[in-house]
Amino acid sequence: MAGRVFDVLVVGAGQAGLAMAHHLQKADAAFLLLEAAPRVGESWRARWDSLTLFTPLPFASLPGLDYPPGTPRLPDKDTVANYLQAYAAHHDFPLRLTSRVVRLTHADRTFEARLADGASLRARKVVVAAGPYSAPAVPALAAGLGAGVRQLHSADYRSPSDVPPGEVLIVGAANTGAQLAVELHRAGRRVTLSASTPPWFLPTSVLGVGLYPLLRATRLLRARTDGRAHSYLQRRGDAIVGTELKPLLASGAVRLRPRATSATDTTVTFVDGTSTHVTTVLWATGYRPSLGWVDVPGSVDASGHPIHRHGHSPVPGLFWLGLPWQYRMDSGIIHGADPEARRLLPAVVS
Repeated sequence: MAGRVFDVLVVGAGQAGLAMAHHLQKADAAFLLLEAAPRVGESWRARWDSLTLFTPLPFASLPGLDYPPGTPRLPDKDTVANYLQAYAAHHDFPLRLTSRVVRLTHADRTFEARLADGASLRARKVVVAAGPYSAPAVPALAAGLGAGVRQLHSADYRSPSDVPPGEVLIVGAANTGAQLAVELHRAGRRVTLSASTPPWFLPTSVLGVGLYPLLRATRLLRARTDGRAHSYLQRRGDAIVGTELKPLLASGAVRLRPRATSATDTTVTFVDGTSTHVTTVLWATGYRPSLGWVDVPGSVDASGHPIHRHGHSPVPGLFWLGLPWQYRMDSGIIHGADPEARRLLPAVVS
């Protein structure tokens, strides 16, 4: 590949990168798909053991290949990983595995991607579909906890066996925190959940109709970033899909506390002045930007977030794909990968 200049480099072979590869292939573009891991789907395989999607199969696939017959309606994380791997193989995309980009630069209308193995690739356009928020985020208050407290980010949690007996505090009450609170309670742990905003719940079905078909029928899945739905959800916080946690909170089986503000040794204090003793803290606090490898002026802001409008960077030839709320509500999930890729395609291949 020395000396070759591709039309497009797609960085990341998750659902967003694969969706873009599908459309680039149909457009007969000279592109290369780069994946840092040794297999497609590794980011899914690395999640906790019991993870199952709450998005049913029609909303968890990409165009051009269905899941194998007999796949459960709500696939687990390994099923999704295997599907994405099979998708790449089925379409025979030009794919380079174990190819982590460590530096991306731009000069003379050409991008250069330096890889961890020392190789260098050039392209006229680049689509970053690598999941820019991949570094585990841990609040500063973690530094106040003593050495005797087990601290674990949800990125490193696999099963209840990772959490010793005793008092468990889960910080973060979005879907990840909610699911892990239920799992650890069922495993016999004493669980407290710290939520920055009061949790609210969406049932997985209403009168026998699944949540996602309802969201599609009401066009909420297509709600745009400049619409009222986005503003409302930004104020209220993410909804928890499923109601397994709700009765546990109501009965006190899982205790609910407001935002955690400080920690001293084995005690965590909350914004209302209350506190709790902990043996383990599980940080379900999401991820922060990890785009230090993008060395392209004007592409990333001072806090490390991508600068874009609906995936279009102000840097000519650079695009982002797979971001939460990139253009609409479902941008960051499997269901939204295809329409987002189709939306970007004309500019990517022009």
